[in-house]
Amino acid sequence: MSKVDQAKIAFVYSGVFAPGVLVGDPHPAIALACNKFPCEHSLSINFGVINFNGIDNYSLEIEIFFKGETVSLASDNKKVFKYHPQWGNKGEYVATMTTIQSFIAKGPGYYTVEATLLFKDTSPESVWETIDVMRSYFAIASEWRSSIDG
Repeated sequence: MSKVDQAKIAFVYSGVFAPGVLVGDPHPAIALACNKFPCEHSLSINFGVINFNGIDNYSLEIEIFFKGETVSLASDNKKVFKYHPQWGNKGEYVATMTTIQSFIAKGPGYYTVEATLLFKDTSPESVWETIDVMRSYFAIASEWRSSIDG
């Protein structure tokens, strides 16, 4: 299978993960607050993929970075909380999904969400290969307001 024909990440963005908010709520969360640093946060990571072939194996890795350093917390619970696949009548495939990622906010500033899509065909000697990477961003401040002059 050529890389051109392989699956792609259609989008990735951070969402709110909080009591009273459904996992996978489609509203982006790009302004998070933290009163004291460092602090632990959890985000829903919403993403879409296209063109899975239904035979080979795919995996998505999520990392959160601050100033080029990973701040993601390792988790044994990497399950997909929301999954909505759709198949076109000519073999097209798209899906939207949501997973949870925890991280340590080390300070105010801009953070990067990096999604890496991995591919491995069905042969026993296959190894995981990166086929697509997409980034999105959010910010953390100790306080947010709606006007520039406070």
